[in-house]
Amino acid sequence: MTATRGRERLARGWRSIVTAIAGTAVLAGLAVTPSVTQTLASWTDAEWVSGGLGVLDCADPAAGTFATRGAGTMVSGTALGTDLDAIAEVEDAVVRNPGDLASPDDTTFSPLSVTALQALQLAFGNALQLPLDSSTGVVGQYAQATSTGTMAGASGLISDTGAIVLDEPTDGYPELAELQLSTLLDAPGIGLGSLLGDNVTDVTLSAGAVGARADLDACTAAFEGIAADTLQRTYLASDVDTTIESPAVGTLVSGVARVIDGLEGGVNGLASNQSVLSGITGGVSSLLGGLLGSLRLGTISASVTATIDLSPVRTFVTQPFGDAGGVLTIDPVAGTVRISTAALLDAAYPGQFSNGLNGLPPNTNLLGDPAILTALTAALGGALDDWLANVQALLTSALDAVQVNVTATVAVQLFLVLGWVDVATITANVNASLASLLAGGVTSQVDVRLLGSIQLGLLEPLVAALVNGFGGVVGTVVGAALTPLAGLGSAVAALTQPVIAVVSGVYSALFLGGIVSITMNTQNIPGTGEGPAEWRNLPEGQFDVSAIRIGVLDALGAQAIALHLGRASVGASCLASIAVGGDCPAPSTV
Repeated sequence: MTATRGRERLARGWRSIVTAIAGTAVLAGLAVTPSVTQTLASWTDAEWVSGGLGVLDCADPAAGTFATRGAGTMVSGTALGTDLDAIAEVEDAVVRNPGDLASPDDTTFSPLSVTALQALQLAFGNALQLPLDSSTGVVGQYAQATSTGTMAGASGLISDTGAIVLDEPTDGYPELAELQLSTLLDAPGIGLGSLLGDNVTDVTLSAGAVGARADLDACTAAFEGIAADTLQRTYLASDVDTTIESPAVGTLVSGVARVIDGLEGGVNGLASNQSVLSGITGGVSSLLGGLLGSLRLGTISASVTATIDLSPVRTFVTQPFGDAGGVLTIDPVAGTVRISTAALLDAAYPGQFSNGLNGLPPNTNLLGDPAILTALTAALGGALDDWLANVQALLTSALDAVQVNVTATVAVQLFLVLGWVDVATITANVNASLASLLAGGVTSQVDVRLLGSIQLGLLEPLVAALVNGFGGVVGTVVGAALTPLAGLGSAVAALTQPVIAVVSGVYSALFLGGIVSITMNTQNIPGTGEGPAEWRNLPEGQFDVSAIRIGVLDALGAQAIALHLGRASVGASCLASIAVGGDCPAPSTV
């Protein structure tokens, strides 16, 4: 159910790509005739009719060329004091065009290399797992920079042309990254592993398919400023999930297992259960006692066998389950609770996140609102309650289907000259499900064996009573013995509370406590101070976007962990005539 909802949200997101636009101009300028010097001076006169100066024709590359830059980096950021962007193996797709007309279009595409994967995992102390299959050719990095001023960068689930892949791959969307928060929090210099509590084995953040692309037209920007048709930054993300591993989940399952085992043992033990055997013989005695007339009951014996099929409930308790809204999936065998961020947001704010994690404004910081914890707790409590109800229903169904086979043998005595003598043996057998026995109406098979001289008419009331009433006796006795064994009871129901406490505690400590942040559509917004701290010193005129940013302990500054997945970058750019070595100088030098 969760996977289906995830695909539906992602499909809606593919149809709802939101372009984030920065409102700051980096370039303004004039283009000239060959006898006029190029400049980046800003103009406020809209008419531009000054002597021999003419407007630069962006369609004519001979009139002026631009130094440009494009870059795509699948994984970027900082980790425990290490700048991932400085690792040479990671930045596999970057192009800088010096504005040379001889090379008007520089383009590169490269899947994230195995060397880069190893370097990244080493930087994170193996807390970062990147199970990328770069041979697929769609998870990669792209960069383009042209001398005419257009530039692009892209990374993530993209084609070799840098376009974000909208169609689901044949093998489904890959899981791109897994970050073990428990390992990071326990790293030297941080030492916050105890924050998660003794009842938490591991906490992991995992990100699915992402894609990001940035495009900038420097020539158009030189005249019109940064606008929708000059700078575009787009992203897409399928999911970001939090997985909590805790023995509390296993305790819940083991508690249910004890009930299952107890019921099975009770059924198998009916044959030797003296209380059940006594209950059946006593019930037969009561059934026949008022019908004897001149007869007397002799020895009454009983034998019981029963079978139960508990395979459906045993299978059920090992299968993952979740809530109706797809917020979480609980795996009883693995002892984990996996939380879908997209579904959780949709549950907390109905109607506001219909596109999942897509279509969000720049720098949307998720999961920091107490309302989300309320939604999470409600979803978890509901899922556990429903699961227990389903387990109980399966136990009840198995109990109803218990096949009971009981035989009672009754000696009938008549007073003769020498005293009371066995004159007949009546055998009654019933073989039916417990549910049908309890419902009534089950008749038994009765056989009569005469041992002496007796009128058959004296036995007819006894035979009729056993035919019609023996099933009821058996159902009452066996039902009383087994029904209490099939109830989960308050002790098992109470085991759900530790699970809820673990999940809500981890969420509160990490996300509400500001230890971990998840930001979608991360962008630097020059001149506003907005955007991640690690991007605030980007060169003037460089514009970046990442699909997902995972921040751990942002307050630590340089020692913080900032992981960007699916990053694209364009700029800086400038007229080639003022570029230095293919790079654009700082604005103060112009």
